[in-house]
Amino acid sequence: MPAHESRRISGAPASERPARRPLRVVCFSTYVSDRSLQTPRHQAVRNFLLALRGERVDGLSRVPVGSETRDLTAANANDSIDWFGEMGARYLAAQQIDSPFLLVPVPTSAATLDSSSGPWTSLLAIAIASNGMEQADVVDVLRWKRPVAPPSRRTASAAALYENLSVTRKLEPGLPVVLVDYLFAAGATLQACARRLSERGAPVRVALCAGRTAPRAEHDAFAIVAGRLEEFEPGH
Repeated sequence: MPAHESRRISGAPASERPARRPLRVVCFSTYVSDRSLQTPRHQAVRNFLLALRGERVDGLSRVPVGSETRDLTAANANDSIDWFGEMGARYLAAQQIDSPFLLVPVPTSAATLDSSSGPWTSLLAIAIASNGMEQADVVDVLRWKRPVAPPSRRTASAAALYENLSVTRKLEPGLPVVLVDYLFAAGATLQACARRLSERGAPVRVALCAGRTAPRAEHDAFAIVAGRLEEFEPGH
């Protein structure tokens, strides 16, 4: 486990009762929503997350990838996806996830059963697999029945998201799953995804997120922040 990993995820506090099967969530950067508390490092996180989404990057930002620090500009913004792939692959290699395993992208807001294209988070999952994860298969199987709000504005409960979520095809039972997402906000989406997959016999071991939002700075903006979410139980 990386020495700079923090073990807290704000917005996803542990319940006082023990979780039956907690989901481990790992975020590779933190964006502080209160601008008065931001540092230049948080602006670098913003540019990194914008680049991953294919949006405009302003100025020069320095992004740590493993032991290196790389310069991110508008000219090489597309490289950010491969950088995230390196981050995710390094983490999974260190954790020695059972092999083989599945990389499942979390569906983006408009990735519905009726949409003609898959979620762009598939690119993040492919980037992880392409960085030496030969034992991993990218399987794009999650779709919303109806579009949902973007992560930063999503207020639906895990129960509501679960009811709106479908698994589009059969999975090989027993293969562990790594969920791959763009932004962690409250955790309800990951809980819903993990529950739907576990019902199909695909246990989710960990969720990897490129970034997370937080109300204040608690550590370095590019520290790996990890925590656990309780299993969502329909009807409870």
